[in-house]
Amino acid sequence: MSTLEWVLVIGAVVAAITVALSTTAGRLDRLHIRLATAQASLDRQLLDRSTCLRNVATSGVLDPASALVAVEAADASRAGIGKVDQEDRETALSEVMRTVFGDAADVDDLWASADEPQREMLADLGDACERVQLAHRFHDDLVARTERMRRKRIVRWARLAGHAPWPYRMDFDDTPPPHLVVKERPIAGPGQESSATDVR
Repeated sequence: MSTLEWVLVIGAVVAAITVALSTTAGRLDRLHIRLATAQASLDRQLLDRSTCLRNVATSGVLDPASALVAVEAADASRAGIGKVDQEDRETALSEVMRTVFGDAADVDDLWASADEPQREMLADLGDACERVQLAHRFHDDLVARTERMRRKRIVRWARLAGHAPWPYRMDFDDTPPPHLVVKERPIAGPGQESSATDVR
């Protein structure tokens, strides 16, 4: 091969490598941005869940002992956003909620005795629990995808991740009270027996 041919071959190889690096770096950068957005979204949903729980606890629909435990768990969760023990606090909040709202008959009694604003708060809490689960799964799915990308040889050899921290999976219990998170709820007022059926 002539010198010109060698120059063209080397130029083509360099161009191909440059394109591959640029494309991979762009994909990795987008994953990092999406992951940061997902983390912020998850934190917002966790904050909303704790706020909804506190609203229910202070509405008068719970007995005093349950209300006190729920408020303490909600306040601990709100104070733990972004802290090193955030996962422990969120797990504790989930456990408190399953204790307070763990019995189907008790939850039905709450709905039957609650007034309209209180029922709305209970419904908001159930919805918030579902949103936390969805945001948690989406976040951890992005973590897994980002980890796979960062383990690729081209990313490691070319140091395409720069100084971005290693993606971190949020490991906490997000299981909601099964009898609270439903699609339909009885609308009967105090002293009236509800005939509505929960629909998941």
